[in-house]
Amino acid sequence: MENHMSYPPSFTELALKAKHALIIGVGGGGDVIQSIPVGNYLKLLGVEKITVGGVGSSWWMPEGDPISADPTAMTYGPVVYDVGALKPSREWVPGIVGVGIETTYGQSCKPAEAVLADLLPGEPFVAGLTKGATGLRDALAALIEKEGIDLIVGVDIGSDSFHDGKEVVPAQTSLIDFIVLAALTQLEIPVVYGLAGYGSDGEMRLEELDERVSRVMAAGGYLGAIGLSHRDVAEMLSACELYPDPIEHYAALAARGEFGYRRVQTHTPWGSAVKITPLAATILFFDPKVMVEVACHGVKALADTTSLDEAEEIFAASGEIPETRLEPVIRFMRPQN
Repeated sequence: MENHMSYPPSFTELALKAKHALIIGVGGGGDVIQSIPVGNYLKLLGVEKITVGGVGSSWWMPEGDPISADPTAMTYGPVVYDVGALKPSREWVPGIVGVGIETTYGQSCKPAEAVLADLLPGEPFVAGLTKGATGLRDALAALIEKEGIDLIVGVDIGSDSFHDGKEVVPAQTSLIDFIVLAALTQLEIPVVYGLAGYGSDGEMRLEELDERVSRVMAAGGYLGAIGLSHRDVAEMLSACELYPDPIEHYAALAARGEFGYRRVQTHTPWGSAVKITPLAATILFFDPKVMVEVACHGVKALADTTSLDEAEEIFAASGEIPETRLEPVIRFMRPQN
């Protein structure tokens, strides 16, 4: 019996039609590491060109490292920077620059996209956030037109993009994700959100994340999944050695069977406990427009923002704490006389 029902296209179906895909780390920092398995999969499907990058937001210690050598010092607030200050770099379009392994911000700070330039599955870039969601939207739209990009995949690890404001403990780093989602959902080509390392950031309880994801699935926003391959795992762990983000490696470790509770060096001198499950070894794909409608409710309010300050004000007015206004580094141990 012939079936004439119409279904939303899966991520794989969208990818099979694409010629030039752009993968962007949604949360800044080391999220671009999660582009590795997605890029490898797109290449297997025959996508001709892949461009890979992230946004100008990084959690740096003063010396430029993503993790402190001092376990009692924590990075709390990200540095959101003008991508034009990255040197050397090349402007692709206003608000987006191409970077390489020599690219640095200031004296010693290097974004993950630069550190990993030779390992990523496509030419690396960093997109700016200083002009809010509209600035990022317009920059991406200009790049889409210039380069003939026909598919965008946003990648993120953990849970915080699904934050809806009703969690027992609020997610700690959602503002950056929400600004990026606000921009991505205004673009006119297919956009897919990829959730890697399910729950491994420890920013939401797994039960809360399950409930938010169930809303999106029930609303038709689930677009399929892929599992990490042995090649993906090896390449991701190599990337994590070069850019030792405290969270990004858990997706790869899950694919090696390292489940259960793990200590993540975030938030307190004692770290935070996260539970790694088999689901963390997969990447789940969703329609970000459905996510915004039924789960991450704070995104819409940021859609028309033209600066980071404006986004922070709106986020704070909703009762949230903008991570971009926190102290970049807190040292918990008193100096000894």
